[in-house]
Amino acid sequence: MAWNPFRRKATQSRAFAVGKTHDSRGTAVSPNSKNPMILAAAAGLTDIMNRTNQLRDNSKYDTEFDIFDAMLSLDPELNGAVRAVSLTANNYTINYRGAKNARIREAIRVLVEDTLGNQFDDFLINAMRSMMVYGNDINKLVGTSREGITDIQSLPLAQITIMDERSLNATVDKLSPIITPTRYILREGESTVQEFPADEILHIRIDARSNWFNDTENRWSYGVWGASRFSALKQAIRAKYNTVNNRMALEESMTKQFITINMKAVEHITDPDEQRDRLVHIMDEVVSMLESLRGDQIPIFPDYIEIHHTDTRATIPDNTAFLDNVNADIAAVLQVPRVAAGQERGSTFAATYNANVWATSAIRRMQSILRESVHDLFSQHLTLLNIQHQRRDLPFLEFEPIEEETPTTAMQRTALGYNAGILTLNQALETLNLPTEGRKGNERKMGGGAANVGRLPREEAQPGTTREDET
Repeated sequence: MAWNPFRRKATQSRAFAVGKTHDSRGTAVSPNSKNPMILAAAAGLTDIMNRTNQLRDNSKYDTEFDIFDAMLSLDPELNGAVRAVSLTANNYTINYRGAKNARIREAIRVLVEDTLGNQFDDFLINAMRSMMVYGNDINKLVGTSREGITDIQSLPLAQITIMDERSLNATVDKLSPIITPTRYILREGESTVQEFPADEILHIRIDARSNWFNDTENRWSYGVWGASRFSALKQAIRAKYNTVNNRMALEESMTKQFITINMKAVEHITDPDEQRDRLVHIMDEVVSMLESLRGDQIPIFPDYIEIHHTDTRATIPDNTAFLDNVNADIAAVLQVPRVAAGQERGSTFAATYNANVWATSAIRRMQSILRESVHDLFSQHLTLLNIQHQRRDLPFLEFEPIEEETPTTAMQRTALGYNAGILTLNQALETLNLPTEGRKGNERKMGGGAANVGRLPREEAQPGTTREDET
């Protein structure tokens, strides 16, 4: 068998860190102890605030893709919108009727159903997600001339650099950017560096034609990398969590409740020292009781002990309007209506309808890019198998409609067209997937269309007469 460049696989080194974590009392716990479920990820409020505070510091991230990952993992608005759009890629069918012959149909069927299987679904969903988050999805194709493509490896974008025919040490600035990608380099500058030619890579990108991109090696490229939707949200997300963290810290630092002890508790005691000791004892007992209560228990104190709650609404500024505006900006940039997440505040039917139209258009745009990339994958597979073909000979991927028409709406639309004389009876029945009426059903309804327009009477004419009657 001849050597095939697709046979190589992109291997990735792994590093496992062994350390200690702490339980709720601050005691160090080894990961290999009897309780392996205690992890550092179970963080408290302070650790969560430290993680979100890192969004404001660029020095914490080597590439833009790293900060995009942090934004996605910390912000529920972003995560929900990306997840909702990504899952639209799972509703698809492959139309084999467009294939030229049975050999092409069988080769594609084996690739999708047998070789890749569930991995093909994951590939589509991850590609849709990566286009929204990173603007790019880079995959390494693995295969042989005997079996075709056997694997699709997703490469980490933060470790990828793209080059043309120039050497790695060449000066690549805005005066001479990378325009034609020929080599994809994984972990450049590391001991585990790997290089792949462009024909072994399936690079899916969005809005790349006029996009300037500066990679980790300070090289400029134009029209090579796709543009991420998250680029316009970096400042908004930082401002959002800066506001949230400041408010949380302010609320935690303020006293929310306090306890007072009435003099009725010591009115029967005349000695001042004994009164003081009695008050200290009562306070210690109250503190001990409050600390021993569960979250669903309510303390019962004597009438001389009162618990007062502080109203912080007047002391802490209300920033809900600002946060609502930031979340609206997130929905606008990602083109996912907020009503899709169940947030109906301030929404009207007209605004929701327009938002759904724009969201549907944006999703169809990404689906069309993904559809063309899948056709490239099919073409690469047939080329490895040495099956002669053209692009129009391939089966094509079809996504299910995002907005499905209900049977009632379809009936109303069809009845309107038939009553207006636009559709014949058979055309209306075919639209509703009903049996036709033969030749009798090829006629349009009488009185529809222009035939339903009456004759206008002449000015100053007798009632009941038309222009033709008076001439």
